[in-house]
Amino acid sequence: MKVGIFHTAFLGDLVLASLLIEGLFLEGHEVYLITKKLAAQFYQEDKRLKKIITVNKKSGLKKINSIFEIAQDISDLNLDMLLVPHKSITTSLIVYFAKVKEKVGYNDTALSMVYSQLRSFVKEKHECLRCLDIAPESLISNKIKENLLKLSRPVLKESNNLVVFIEKNPKFLHNKQEFFIVSPGSVWATKKYPAKHFAKLIEEILNLNKNLFCILAGGKQDYDDVQNVLSNIENKLLLTRVLETASYLPLQEFTNLVAKSAFVIANDSSPVHIASGFNIPILSIYGPTSWTFGFYPTSEKSIYLNYKDSNNNLLPCHPCSPHGTKQCPKKHFKCMEELSPYILLQSVKKLVPQFF
Repeated sequence: MKVGIFHTAFLGDLVLASLLIEGLFLEGHEVYLITKKLAAQFYQEDKRLKKIITVNKKSGLKKINSIFEIAQDISDLNLDMLLVPHKSITTSLIVYFAKVKEKVGYNDTALSMVYSQLRSFVKEKHECLRCLDIAPESLISNKIKENLLKLSRPVLKESNNLVVFIEKNPKFLHNKQEFFIVSPGSVWATKKYPAKHFAKLIEEILNLNKNLFCILAGGKQDYDDVQNVLSNIENKLLLTRVLETASYLPLQEFTNLVAKSAFVIANDSSPVHIASGFNIPILSIYGPTSWTFGFYPTSEKSIYLNYKDSNNNLLPCHPCSPHGTKQCPKKHFKCMEELSPYILLQSVKKLVPQFF
């Protein structure tokens, strides 16, 4: 069958849809992904996908035209079935105008009447399993689904494409250097662990293991966050073992670098799920959000932290948002400011004891 996945959420959500992509691919379906530019770049080398359609949901009056344009793009694919994990009104309007035999969404999606089939959205499940749930039983056999459920994590495919990184750092991979990745960025300001804390954590790790290198990574939009961490590292001698890649590394190469890393430390953002997609040990930091929302790391070795007080209690205001905000509603930002880097250090030592 020709099966489309229409998903235009954040990159992390698209990474988590990779378990669904894997199931459809293993079943022998032609898989088409309709998504935004960043996710299209992320999946551009993925051979499981027959074709990727890049769409742009515009704002204002232009949004009306974009709804019809995207609907036509989907119609032109002549799909047998369209799976829609994204639940917005705009998405449902596009689905309504798209000419597809079967349209499948969740039972709590906006304008659910436009779908020919509705699937249960189970809040208690991890997002990658919720994505898998949207596929009707006729699409993925029980045997394949059972194997995917045993994994219960994103499934990404590593590529050897590190051309830009090697040009910048020609001897790094040749020396088989052990490294960990710290990704300090996020779309939302309140999901960012403070730069001074990240800097202290990096210093402590590098002091404990003289052979480890740190790669401070992210997209170009995270460049300022990376620079803030660098400027807060007090022992400047350690900077010889810290590489910054946010200013130049393409997304696909960042993904391939994650696959080769010893472990990853990140906020509640897409690098957590990318690391999970390669089963890389991951330490994930949660401030205003909670891992209970279904977006926690799923690597076999993973630790996720929320700030807790001396009585081991969460803040009464936590969680304050499902996805983060521009500023702390309470103005104190305790969930991140008071989460000590030394607590993170102990978690790292527990996560990957072989390095300490």
